[in-house]
Amino acid sequence: MEKEKANEFGRKTWRPVKFEDLVPGRKRNRIIGMTFPRTNLSLALEPSILTVLPPGKNVEFDMFTRDYNDDDVELYLCSVYITGMDEFVAWALRHDKSKIVVGGYHPTAFSEEFVRYAGRIVQGPCDDIWATLAQEGQIVRGIVSNKTLPRRDLYDVAKNYQVIPDKMLADIAVSINTSMGCNMDPPCDFCCTPLMCEKQTSRPLEMVVREAESLRVYDPEYLFIRDENFTTQKDWRARLEAIHRILPETKIYLFASANTLSEATVSFMAGHGVYMVCLGLEDPTVEYGKNKKLDSAIARLKRYGIMTYLSFIVDPLKIIGREDGENFYNLLMARLYELGPEMICGNFLMPFRGTKIWDEYYAFVSPEDYKDYDTKTPFLVRNPIVREKMKFFLFWYQWLYYTSDFYNNEVRKFAVGDTLHLRFQELYEQFMPQYERMWDERP
Repeated sequence: MEKEKANEFGRKTWRPVKFEDLVPGRKRNRIIGMTFPRTNLSLALEPSILTVLPPGKNVEFDMFTRDYNDDDVELYLCSVYITGMDEFVAWALRHDKSKIVVGGYHPTAFSEEFVRYAGRIVQGPCDDIWATLAQEGQIVRGIVSNKTLPRRDLYDVAKNYQVIPDKMLADIAVSINTSMGCNMDPPCDFCCTPLMCEKQTSRPLEMVVREAESLRVYDPEYLFIRDENFTTQKDWRARLEAIHRILPETKIYLFASANTLSEATVSFMAGHGVYMVCLGLEDPTVEYGKNKKLDSAIARLKRYGIMTYLSFIVDPLKIIGREDGENFYNLLMARLYELGPEMICGNFLMPFRGTKIWDEYYAFVSPEDYKDYDTKTPFLVRNPIVREKMKFFLFWYQWLYYTSDFYNNEVRKFAVGDTLHLRFQELYEQFMPQYERMWDERP
Protein backbone atom coordinates (compact mmCIF):
# COMPACT_ATOMS: atom_id res chain seq x y z
CA MET A 1 0.00 0.00 0.00
CA GLU A 2 1.26 3.46 -0.82
CA LYS A 3 2.47 5.85 1.82
CA GLU A 4 0.01 8.27 3.30
CA LYS A 5 -0.15 11.67 1.67
CA ALA A 6 -1.27 14.94 3.27
CA ASN A 7 -3.93 16.73 1.32
CA GLU A 8 -4.36 20.49 1.10
CA PHE A 9 -6.42 20.50 4.31
CA GLY A 10 -3.62 18.86 6.30
CA ARG A 11 -5.34 15.48 6.72
CA LYS A 12 -3.54 12.25 5.85
CA THR A 13 -5.37 9.97 3.48
CA TRP A 14 -4.61 6.68 1.72
CA ARG A 15 -4.05 6.84 -2.04
CA PRO A 16 -4.39 3.24 -3.31
CA VAL A 17 -5.43 4.45 -6.78
CA LYS A 18 -3.18 6.70 -8.87
CA PHE A 19 -5.78 9.15 -10.14
CA GLU A 20 -3.09 11.04 -12.02
CA ASP A 21 -2.76 8.01 -14.32
CA LEU A 22 -6.39 8.35 -15.40
CA VAL A 23 -5.59 10.35 -18.53
CA PRO A 24 -7.93 10.90 -21.50
CA GLY A 25 -7.81 8.33 -24.27
CA ARG A 26 -6.54 5.37 -22.26
CA LYS A 27 -8.55 2.17 -22.64
CA ARG A 28 -10.29 1.49 -19.37
CA ASN A 29 -13.06 -0.44 -17.64
CA ARG A 30 -16.60 0.83 -17.12
CA ILE A 31 -17.15 4.34 -15.76
CA ILE A 32 -20.45 4.61 -13.93
CA GLY A 33 -22.22 7.91 -13.22
CA MET A 34 -24.83 8.03 -10.45
CA THR A 35 -26.88 10.59 -8.54
CA PHE A 36 -27.79 10.34 -4.86
CA PRO A 37 -30.69 10.38 -4.26
CA ARG A 38 -31.71 8.58 -7.40
CA THR A 39 -32.98 11.07 -9.94
CA ASN A 40 -36.74 11.13 -10.25
CA LEU A 41 -37.31 10.81 -13.97
CA SER A 42 -40.88 12.07 -13.62
CA LEU A 43 -39.77 15.46 -12.26
CA ALA A 44 -36.14 16.18 -13.09
CA LEU A 45 -34.13 17.80 -15.83
CA GLU A 46 -30.84 16.27 -16.91
CA PRO A 47 -28.91 15.00 -13.85
CA SER A 48 -25.93 17.15 -12.85
CA ILE A 49 -23.50 14.23 -13.16
CA LEU A 50 -23.90 14.35 -16.94
CA THR A 51 -21.74 17.49 -17.03
CA VAL A 52 -18.82 15.45 -15.61
CA LEU A 53 -19.10 12.15 -17.48
CA PRO A 54 -16.35 11.97 -20.13
CA PRO A 55 -16.71 10.74 -23.73
CA GLY A 56 -16.43 7.02 -24.39
CA LYS A 57 -18.55 3.92 -24.98
CA ASN A 58 -17.47 2.54 -21.60
CA VAL A 59 -19.28 5.39 -19.81
CA GLU A 60 -22.75 4.76 -18.38
CA PHE A 61 -25.34 6.71 -16.41
CA ASP A 62 -27.03 4.37 -13.95
CA MET A 63 -30.52 4.99 -12.64
CA PHE A 64 -31.49 1.67 -11.15
CA THR A 65 -28.79 -1.03 -10.95
CA ARG A 66 -26.57 0.62 -8.35
CA ASP A 67 -24.37 -2.39 -7.47
CA TYR A 68 -21.50 -3.71 -9.60
CA ASN A 69 -18.49 -5.97 -9.44
CA ASP A 70 -15.75 -3.47 -8.55
CA ASP A 71 -13.24 -5.42 -10.67
CA ASP A 72 -15.22 -4.42 -13.78
CA VAL A 73 -15.39 -0.72 -12.89
CA GLU A 74 -12.69 1.92 -13.29
CA LEU A 75 -14.51 4.78 -11.56
CA TYR A 76 -17.79 5.56 -9.87
CA LEU A 77 -18.60 9.24 -10.45
CA CYS A 78 -21.24 10.24 -7.90
CA SER A 79 -23.22 13.46 -7.60
CA VAL A 80 -24.45 13.64 -3.99
CA TYR A 81 -27.09 16.04 -2.71
CA ILE A 82 -27.93 16.36 0.98
CA THR A 83 -31.08 14.24 0.76
CA GLY A 84 -29.07 11.40 -0.76
CA MET A 85 -26.39 11.22 1.94
CA ASP A 86 -27.78 8.16 3.74
CA GLU A 87 -28.35 6.35 0.45
CA PHE A 88 -24.82 7.18 -0.69
CA VAL A 89 -23.16 6.00 2.53
CA ALA A 90 -25.02 2.67 2.45
CA TRP A 91 -23.95 2.18 -1.17
CA ALA A 92 -20.33 3.31 -0.71
CA LEU A 93 -19.71 0.89 2.15
CA ARG A 94 -20.35 -1.97 -0.31
CA HIS A 95 -17.80 -0.76 -2.86
CA ASP A 96 -14.12 0.03 -3.33
CA LYS A 97 -13.59 3.46 -1.81
CA SER A 98 -10.55 4.11 -4.02
CA LYS A 99 -12.76 4.03 -7.13
CA ILE A 100 -15.39 6.44 -5.81
CA VAL A 101 -15.35 10.13 -6.78
CA VAL A 102 -18.01 12.42 -5.28
CA GLY A 103 -19.04 15.95 -6.20
CA GLY A 104 -21.94 18.35 -5.86
CA TYR A 105 -23.20 20.68 -3.16
CA HIS A 106 -22.91 18.34 -0.18
CA PRO A 107 -19.34 17.18 -0.91
CA THR A 108 -18.38 20.82 -1.43
CA ALA A 109 -19.85 22.16 1.80
CA PHE A 110 -19.32 19.06 3.97
CA SER A 111 -16.15 17.58 2.44
CA GLU A 112 -14.96 16.03 5.69
CA GLU A 113 -18.05 13.81 5.83
CA PHE A 114 -16.91 12.01 2.66
CA VAL A 115 -13.30 11.25 3.53
CA ARG A 116 -14.26 7.78 4.81
CA TYR A 117 -16.30 6.91 1.73
CA ALA A 118 -14.58 8.29 -1.39
CA GLY A 119 -11.12 8.31 -2.88
CA ARG A 120 -11.67 11.81 -4.20
CA ILE A 121 -13.95 14.62 -3.08
CA VAL A 122 -14.47 17.31 -5.73
CA GLN A 123 -15.44 20.78 -4.50
CA GLY A 124 -17.35 23.23 -6.66
CA PRO A 125 -18.31 22.98 -10.35
CA CYS A 126 -16.44 20.62 -12.65
CA ASP A 127 -16.64 19.58 -16.29
CA ASP A 128 -13.12 18.17 -16.81
CA ILE A 129 -12.92 15.03 -14.72
CA TRP A 130 -9.43 13.99 -15.89
CA ALA A 131 -7.76 17.33 -15.11
CA THR A 132 -9.58 17.44 -11.80
CA LEU A 133 -8.45 13.95 -10.74
CA ALA A 134 -4.85 14.67 -11.80
CA GLN A 135 -4.52 17.08 -8.85
CA GLU A 136 -2.87 16.03 -5.60
CA GLY A 137 -4.92 15.38 -2.49
CA GLN A 138 -8.09 13.59 -1.52
CA ILE A 139 -10.10 16.84 -1.55
CA VAL A 140 -9.66 18.87 -4.75
CA ARG A 141 -11.31 21.79 -6.51
CA GLY A 142 -13.24 21.00 -9.66
CA ILE A 143 -11.70 22.18 -12.92
CA VAL A 144 -13.93 23.74 -15.58
CA SER A 145 -12.41 23.65 -19.06
CA ASN A 146 -15.58 24.41 -21.07
CA LYS A 147 -14.61 21.81 -23.64
CA THR A 148 -17.06 18.95 -23.04
CA LEU A 149 -20.81 18.90 -23.58
CA PRO A 150 -23.12 17.10 -21.11
CA ARG A 151 -23.67 13.42 -21.95
CA ARG A 152 -27.37 13.67 -22.75
CA ASP A 153 -27.01 10.59 -24.95
CA LEU A 154 -26.93 8.58 -21.70
CA TYR A 155 -30.26 9.94 -20.47
CA ASP A 156 -33.83 9.84 -21.77
CA VAL A 157 -34.60 13.53 -22.20
CA ALA A 158 -38.17 12.68 -23.23
CA LYS A 159 -38.90 11.80 -19.59
CA ASN A 160 -38.23 15.33 -18.33
CA TYR A 161 -41.55 16.11 -16.70
CA GLN A 162 -41.06 19.76 -15.64
CA VAL A 163 -43.99 21.39 -13.84
CA ILE A 164 -44.54 24.64 -15.72
CA PRO A 165 -47.52 26.48 -17.25
CA ASP A 166 -48.73 25.27 -20.66
CA LYS A 167 -46.28 22.35 -20.88
CA MET A 168 -48.20 19.21 -21.77
CA LEU A 169 -46.94 15.74 -20.81
CA ALA A 170 -45.70 14.92 -24.31
CA ASP A 171 -43.78 18.19 -24.72
CA ILE A 172 -39.99 17.94 -24.60
CA ALA A 173 -38.12 20.16 -22.12
CA VAL A 174 -34.34 20.52 -22.05
CA SER A 175 -31.96 22.78 -20.15
CA ILE A 176 -28.67 24.60 -20.57
CA ASN A 177 -26.25 26.54 -18.38
CA THR A 178 -24.57 29.61 -19.86
CA SER A 179 -22.95 30.64 -16.56
CA MET A 180 -22.32 29.46 -13.02
CA GLY A 181 -22.70 31.46 -9.81
CA CYS A 182 -24.43 34.74 -9.09
CA ASN A 183 -23.21 38.35 -8.88
CA MET A 184 -25.78 39.61 -6.36
CA ASP A 185 -23.90 41.85 -3.92
CA PRO A 186 -24.50 41.19 -1.15
CA PRO A 187 -25.75 37.65 -1.83
CA CYS A 188 -29.11 36.62 -0.41
CA ASP A 189 -28.66 35.56 3.22
CA PHE A 190 -30.12 32.07 2.63
CA CYS A 191 -28.35 31.28 -0.65
CA CYS A 192 -25.74 28.53 -0.89
CA THR A 193 -24.70 29.33 -4.47
CA PRO A 194 -21.56 31.25 -3.36
CA LEU A 195 -20.39 28.08 -1.59
CA MET A 196 -20.34 26.22 -4.89
CA CYS A 197 -19.15 29.11 -7.06
CA GLU A 198 -17.73 32.24 -5.45
CA LYS A 199 -18.59 34.56 -8.34
CA GLN A 200 -20.52 34.39 -11.56
CA THR A 201 -18.46 32.82 -14.33
CA SER A 202 -19.77 32.80 -17.89
CA ARG A 203 -19.15 29.96 -20.29
CA PRO A 204 -17.57 30.92 -23.61
CA LEU A 205 -20.25 31.95 -26.09
CA GLU A 206 -18.99 29.39 -28.62
CA MET A 207 -19.66 26.61 -26.07
CA VAL A 208 -23.18 27.89 -25.49
CA VAL A 209 -23.70 27.80 -29.26
CA ARG A 210 -22.32 24.24 -29.48
CA GLU A 211 -24.59 23.01 -26.72
CA ALA A 212 -27.67 24.74 -28.12
CA GLU A 213 -26.95 23.17 -31.52
CA SER A 214 -26.67 19.75 -29.86
CA LEU A 215 -30.21 20.21 -28.50
CA ARG A 216 -31.76 20.51 -31.97
CA VAL A 217 -32.04 16.74 -32.24
CA TYR A 218 -34.65 16.74 -29.45
CA ASP A 219 -36.84 19.39 -31.16
CA PRO A 220 -37.72 20.76 -27.70
CA GLU A 221 -40.86 22.76 -27.01
CA TYR A 222 -39.25 24.26 -23.87
CA LEU A 223 -35.74 25.20 -22.80
CA PHE A 224 -34.77 26.19 -19.27
CA ILE A 225 -31.67 28.41 -18.94
CA ARG A 226 -30.49 27.21 -15.54
CA ASP A 227 -28.18 30.15 -14.71
CA GLU A 228 -28.72 31.50 -11.19
CA ASN A 229 -29.20 35.00 -12.58
CA PHE A 230 -29.03 35.11 -16.36
CA THR A 231 -29.39 38.85 -16.92
CA THR A 232 -26.45 39.84 -14.70
CA GLN A 233 -24.04 38.65 -17.41
CA LYS A 234 -22.66 41.51 -19.51
CA ASP A 235 -23.29 39.67 -22.78
CA TRP A 236 -26.58 37.95 -21.88
CA ARG A 237 -28.20 39.42 -25.00
CA ALA A 238 -25.70 37.70 -27.26
CA ARG A 239 -26.31 34.41 -25.44
CA LEU A 240 -30.08 34.65 -25.66
CA GLU A 241 -29.92 35.73 -29.29
CA ALA A 242 -27.74 32.73 -30.17
CA ILE A 243 -29.99 30.24 -28.39
CA HIS A 244 -33.13 31.69 -29.99
CA ARG A 245 -31.51 31.67 -33.43
CA ILE A 246 -30.64 27.99 -33.10
CA LEU A 247 -33.97 26.99 -31.49
CA PRO A 248 -36.41 29.58 -32.87
CA GLU A 249 -39.60 27.64 -32.02
CA THR A 250 -38.57 26.74 -28.47
CA LYS A 251 -40.09 28.58 -25.51
CA ILE A 252 -37.39 29.77 -23.12
CA TYR A 253 -37.65 30.36 -19.40
CA LEU A 254 -34.92 31.58 -17.08
CA PHE A 255 -33.95 33.03 -13.70
CA ALA A 256 -33.40 36.78 -13.33
CA SER A 257 -33.59 39.43 -10.63
CA ALA A 258 -36.20 42.17 -10.77
CA ASN A 259 -33.69 45.02 -10.65
CA THR A 260 -32.26 43.92 -14.03
CA LEU A 261 -35.59 43.92 -15.86
CA SER A 262 -35.60 47.31 -17.54
CA GLU A 263 -37.92 48.18 -20.42
CA ALA A 264 -35.16 47.46 -22.93
CA THR A 265 -34.32 44.14 -21.27
CA VAL A 266 -37.89 42.87 -21.25
CA SER A 267 -38.48 44.03 -24.80
CA PHE A 268 -35.40 42.12 -25.97
CA MET A 269 -36.53 38.99 -24.10
CA ALA A 270 -39.97 39.13 -25.66
CA GLY A 271 -38.42 39.29 -29.12
CA HIS A 272 -36.07 36.37 -28.51
CA GLY A 273 -38.20 33.48 -27.36
CA VAL A 274 -38.58 34.12 -23.62
CA TYR A 275 -42.01 33.05 -22.45
CA MET A 276 -41.44 33.02 -18.68
CA VAL A 277 -39.06 34.62 -16.14
CA CYS A 278 -38.47 33.08 -12.71
CA LEU A 279 -38.18 35.60 -9.87
CA GLY A 280 -37.78 35.22 -6.12
CA LEU A 281 -40.43 36.83 -3.95
CA GLU A 282 -38.71 34.97 -1.07
CA ASP A 283 -39.99 35.68 2.46
CA PRO A 284 -42.69 38.40 2.14
CA THR A 285 -41.93 39.53 5.71
CA VAL A 286 -38.31 40.38 4.78
CA GLU A 287 -37.07 43.18 2.52
CA TYR A 288 -34.55 42.03 -0.07
CA GLY A 289 -32.53 44.53 -2.07
CA LYS A 290 -33.08 42.57 -5.28
CA ASN A 291 -36.87 42.98 -4.91
CA LYS A 292 -37.16 46.74 -4.60
CA LYS A 293 -38.38 46.84 -8.22
CA LEU A 294 -40.34 43.59 -8.14
CA ASP A 295 -43.79 45.12 -8.68
CA SER A 296 -42.77 47.27 -11.65
CA ALA A 297 -40.74 44.43 -13.17
CA ILE A 298 -43.67 42.01 -13.12
CA ALA A 299 -46.01 44.66 -14.52
CA ARG A 300 -43.52 45.21 -17.34
CA LEU A 301 -43.28 41.46 -18.07
CA LYS A 302 -47.06 41.29 -18.28
CA ARG A 303 -47.20 44.16 -20.78
CA TYR A 304 -44.85 42.22 -23.04
CA GLY A 305 -46.74 38.93 -22.66
CA ILE A 306 -44.05 37.18 -20.60
CA MET A 307 -45.19 34.93 -17.75
CA THR A 308 -43.81 35.19 -14.22
CA TYR A 309 -42.80 32.22 -12.07
CA LEU A 310 -42.61 33.49 -8.50
CA SER A 311 -41.02 31.45 -5.69
CA PHE A 312 -41.47 32.15 -2.00
CA ILE A 313 -39.91 30.90 1.24
CA VAL A 314 -41.71 29.90 4.43
CA ASP A 315 -39.67 30.00 7.64
CA PRO A 316 -41.52 27.41 9.77
CA LEU A 317 -40.29 29.01 12.99
CA LYS A 318 -42.20 32.17 12.06
CA ILE A 319 -45.58 30.49 11.60
CA ILE A 320 -45.88 28.32 14.72
CA GLY A 321 -49.31 29.03 16.13
CA ARG A 322 -52.57 29.83 14.36
CA GLU A 323 -52.22 33.62 14.57
CA ASP A 324 -48.67 33.75 13.24
CA GLY A 325 -49.52 31.31 10.47
CA GLU A 326 -52.60 33.26 9.38
CA ASN A 327 -50.71 36.56 9.43
CA PHE A 328 -47.94 35.15 7.24
CA TYR A 329 -50.20 33.54 4.66
CA ASN A 330 -52.55 36.53 4.56
CA LEU A 331 -49.57 38.72 3.73
CA LEU A 332 -48.37 36.22 1.14
CA MET A 333 -51.79 36.01 -0.54
CA ALA A 334 -52.08 39.79 -0.60
CA ARG A 335 -48.77 39.99 -2.47
CA LEU A 336 -49.82 37.28 -4.91
CA TYR A 337 -53.04 39.14 -5.70
CA GLU A 338 -51.03 42.35 -6.19
CA LEU A 339 -48.45 40.74 -8.49
CA GLY A 340 -50.55 38.12 -10.32
CA PRO A 341 -47.83 35.56 -11.21
CA GLU A 342 -48.79 32.77 -13.59
CA MET A 343 -46.90 30.24 -11.47
CA ILE A 344 -45.87 30.13 -7.82
CA CYS A 345 -43.64 27.74 -5.92
CA GLY A 346 -43.55 27.51 -2.12
CA ASN A 347 -40.48 26.23 -0.28
CA PHE A 348 -39.67 25.79 3.37
CA LEU A 349 -36.51 27.48 4.58
CA MET A 350 -33.45 25.22 4.43
CA PRO A 351 -30.47 26.66 6.34
CA PHE A 352 -27.19 25.78 4.62
CA ARG A 353 -23.86 25.76 6.40
CA GLY A 354 -21.76 28.71 5.27
CA THR A 355 -24.69 31.03 4.49
CA LYS A 356 -25.41 34.21 6.43
CA ILE A 357 -28.36 32.65 8.27
CA TRP A 358 -26.51 29.51 9.38
CA ASP A 359 -25.51 30.86 12.80
CA GLU A 360 -29.15 31.66 13.52
CA TYR A 361 -30.44 28.18 12.66
CA TYR A 362 -27.63 25.64 13.11
CA ALA A 363 -28.87 24.60 16.56
CA PHE A 364 -32.07 23.33 14.92
CA VAL A 365 -30.28 21.17 12.32
CA SER A 366 -28.78 17.71 12.80
CA PRO A 367 -27.48 15.07 10.34
CA GLU A 368 -30.78 13.21 10.62
CA ASP A 369 -32.38 16.20 8.88
CA TYR A 370 -30.34 15.70 5.71
CA LYS A 371 -33.02 13.46 4.22
CA ASP A 372 -35.53 16.33 4.54
CA TYR A 373 -33.56 19.01 2.65
CA ASP A 374 -36.18 18.83 -0.09
CA THR A 375 -37.78 22.31 0.35
CA LYS A 376 -41.14 20.66 1.14
CA THR A 377 -40.43 19.48 4.71
CA PRO A 378 -40.36 21.97 7.63
CA PHE A 379 -37.69 20.02 9.49
CA LEU A 380 -36.81 22.97 11.73
CA VAL A 381 -40.01 22.10 13.63
CA ARG A 382 -39.71 18.87 15.63
CA ASN A 383 -43.34 18.15 16.45
CA PRO A 384 -44.52 15.70 13.73
CA ILE A 385 -48.16 16.80 13.86
CA VAL A 386 -47.22 20.46 13.48
CA ARG A 387 -44.93 19.49 10.61
CA GLU A 388 -47.75 17.75 8.76
CA LYS A 389 -50.06 20.71 9.21
CA MET A 390 -47.40 23.08 7.89
CA LYS A 391 -46.87 20.88 4.84
CA PHE A 392 -50.61 20.92 4.20
CA PHE A 393 -50.89 24.70 4.43
CA LEU A 394 -47.91 25.21 2.10
CA PHE A 395 -49.92 23.28 -0.48
CA TRP A 396 -53.33 24.69 0.50
CA TYR A 397 -52.58 28.37 -0.02
CA GLN A 398 -51.05 27.69 -3.41
CA TRP A 399 -54.17 25.70 -4.32
CA LEU A 400 -56.37 28.58 -3.17
CA TYR A 401 -54.47 30.96 -5.43
CA TYR A 402 -54.66 28.71 -8.50
CA THR A 403 -58.36 28.03 -8.04
CA SER A 404 -59.32 31.62 -7.16
CA ASP A 405 -61.56 33.74 -9.37
CA PHE A 406 -58.72 36.26 -9.56
CA TYR A 407 -56.26 33.75 -11.04
CA ASN A 408 -58.76 32.23 -13.48
CA ASN A 409 -60.28 35.53 -14.62
CA GLU A 410 -57.33 37.91 -14.43
CA VAL A 411 -54.20 35.74 -14.86
CA ARG A 412 -54.87 32.51 -16.78
CA LYS A 413 -57.06 29.42 -16.63
CA PHE A 414 -55.78 26.83 -14.22
CA ALA A 415 -57.56 23.62 -15.30
CA VAL A 416 -56.02 23.27 -18.75
CA GLY A 417 -54.43 19.82 -18.38
CA ASP A 418 -50.85 21.05 -18.43
CA THR A 419 -48.16 19.75 -16.05
CA LEU A 420 -48.83 22.56 -13.56
CA HIS A 421 -52.50 21.61 -13.34
CA LEU A 422 -51.80 17.87 -13.21
CA ARG A 423 -49.21 18.22 -10.46
CA PHE A 424 -51.51 20.22 -8.21
CA GLN A 425 -54.33 17.78 -8.83
CA GLU A 426 -51.97 15.05 -7.59
CA LEU A 427 -51.13 17.09 -4.51
CA TYR A 428 -54.82 17.76 -3.85
CA GLU A 429 -55.59 14.04 -3.96
CA GLN A 430 -52.61 13.39 -1.68
CA PHE A 431 -53.34 16.04 0.95
CA MET A 432 -57.11 16.21 1.16
CA PRO A 433 -57.67 12.72 2.65
CA GLN A 434 -55.40 13.82 5.51
CA TYR A 435 -57.32 17.02 6.13
CA GLU A 436 -59.91 15.91 8.67
CA ARG A 437 -57.49 13.56 10.41
CA MET A 438 -55.04 16.39 10.98
CA TRP A 439 -57.65 18.65 12.49
CA ASP A 440 -58.66 15.94 14.96
CA GLU A 441 -55.09 15.78 16.29
CA ARG A 442 -53.36 18.12 18.72
CA PRO A 443 -51.59 20.43 18.73
